[in-house]
Amino acid sequence: MTRSLTTGVARAALGVVACATLAAALPATVPLLATPALAQNPAPSAGQAGAVALDEVVLPLGPVTLKAPKVELRGTALSRDEARAILDPAGPAPWRTRLDKLDAREIVIPVLRVEQPAGGRVQVAVYHDVVARDVTAGRIGILEAGGATLTVEGPGPDAAGAYGRLSIRELDLPGLARLLAEPGGPDAAPVRVYAGVTAEDIALSGPDGAAFRIARIDARDLTGRPTTIPWGETARALAEGAGRKDAPERARMAGLAADLMDGVAIGGLEISGITLAVPGGPAASPGGPGAKPMPVQASLARLTYAPDGEAKVGEGKAGEVKAGEVKAGQPALGEMRAEGLAVEAPAGRVALKGLTLSGLSLKPVLDGLRRAAAGPLDPAELRRYAPALAGIAVNDLDVDLPAQAPGADPLQASGPLRFALRSGSLAMSEPRDGVPTASRLTVDGLTGAIPPGTTAPLLADLAGLGYASLDLSGIVDARWDEAARELTLRDVTLTGKDMGTARITGTIGGIGKEVFDPEPMVSSLALLGASAKSLGLTLENGGLFQRFVDQQAKAQSLKPEELQREYGTAAMLGIPAVLGGSPSAKALGQAVSRFVVKPGRLSVSAAAKDPAGLGLMDFSTAPSPGKIFDRLTVTATAE
Repeated sequence: MTRSLTTGVARAALGVVACATLAAALPATVPLLATPALAQNPAPSAGQAGAVALDEVVLPLGPVTLKAPKVELRGTALSRDEARAILDPAGPAPWRTRLDKLDAREIVIPVLRVEQPAGGRVQVAVYHDVVARDVTAGRIGILEAGGATLTVEGPGPDAAGAYGRLSIRELDLPGLARLLAEPGGPDAAPVRVYAGVTAEDIALSGPDGAAFRIARIDARDLTGRPTTIPWGETARALAEGAGRKDAPERARMAGLAADLMDGVAIGGLEISGITLAVPGGPAASPGGPGAKPMPVQASLARLTYAPDGEAKVGEGKAGEVKAGEVKAGQPALGEMRAEGLAVEAPAGRVALKGLTLSGLSLKPVLDGLRRAAAGPLDPAELRRYAPALAGIAVNDLDVDLPAQAPGADPLQASGPLRFALRSGSLAMSEPRDGVPTASRLTVDGLTGAIPPGTTAPLLADLAGLGYASLDLSGIVDARWDEAARELTLRDVTLTGKDMGTARITGTIGGIGKEVFDPEPMVSSLALLGASAKSLGLTLENGGLFQRFVDQQAKAQSLKPEELQREYGTAAMLGIPAVLGGSPSAKALGQAVSRFVVKPGRLSVSAAAKDPAGLGLMDFSTAPSPGKIFDRLTVTATAE
């Protein structure tokens, strides 16, 4: 997956987040874009900076209505007629041209009310102490609001919220007007809408008592490309078309969404201090009404996103957002990091120090939306349009699940389960129809206690050998070669602390592209044509084999070394007898015998003499294991 074939995930999903953040503060500036109010004070003399006040501003924008009792331009050389010409919504000149003439030292809006109907109710946001400073040619140096309250008016459940301080830096009003009102296309020049946005102390509450909080949001360098249909019309059409089931309209919505998503880029995003508290209640508790409430608490210390793996937003001085630029329309691979996740719920507890998603791209999603715009999608095609992901990394995961009481089936009962993972990673590449054909999974320190008295087959056996806990690490590294029609197991390793290590390598032939067919019947039949070409096995004793020998010797009232000699003799004689008595079979028996008598390292490699390998039919029709063994070249050593 090359850089030229990808688009950063923030170009859409996180770009929309940034747009939403901008929208939270942007209504304060909308009256400047299209207010019908008249200046109430006389025009200053030529060249003299004065003030222009606008009273009782009411601005309907489709379903959204903005109301401001007062808007004041301070330190402006604009006359009343000039201000009226710039702000007149019926003016003939494009908004971009008029806003280029907007200059003021400050623009002050003490109170701004934004109303929007929603399902028979009205969502209301009230911003206070809105100030735009250093406005030159429509570019605002800094736009701030002291905060905002969010409510829902009308019959129905209560919901409310609030913002603390809001700030936008280097906001380009003419550029924003161009994006909202003017058409463009794939070759249109991009516009940097703002250099940075900060929102603090965001709190939302629901009718069930759930509370969601964010301490701070920082976003930088929102860049947009004018789309074929202007952003404003596209957003309105998508909102009106939500939930439509007729195929033509859904296809149109898919095309609009793809164009808008592809036209957004963001230089970085950081969200810190995220908390969620759900009090729970009898309705959600086992036992029905009157049962004890089941609260849920969740928190996330920090969430960051940056294109090209440069998640450095807010890493400078306190409050500083570093500069940078990402141009819309350019491909990028994004990286997302989550730090300090903690969840406390009746179903268990989860703690995670760090999670990194790298190589994020929504290009397949955009391709899917464009494909859907041309006609209905075949469900079998959907997986090729899933978001692309090149890597996942996890650090310090801790999971604690309580015991589960039996339900109708007593066998469903389980004891408490706790496990942890020091680190793990999954690297994926060379996707085919959304499925990676090369991957490497690494696990370091998967630990957990073996419950006393467990009856689980494997755990019970390990407990019988004296193990009270597990500490496992491993690697699975595999790659499919389309031209050779081979799946290569480059490294499959499992290591257990105080147990040992097992490593497998090998090559499986006859694996064609049909194996990746989305139809299960086709892929299953394709697997029947697979053939084994080579296999390598290495065993290193780390204590597990010796514990097994000690256990069996005690059960048979023998000394461990006596039992090992018996096992060694059985291997030396029995393996050649089963495999036909060839020199290779004898060498294998001798190597296994040496390993059993003095456990160290055992290495066995086998390769099919036929270049095509051994297929399923070869194994199923062979009259004896020896006949299969004769078709292999086998070497074995014990150290």
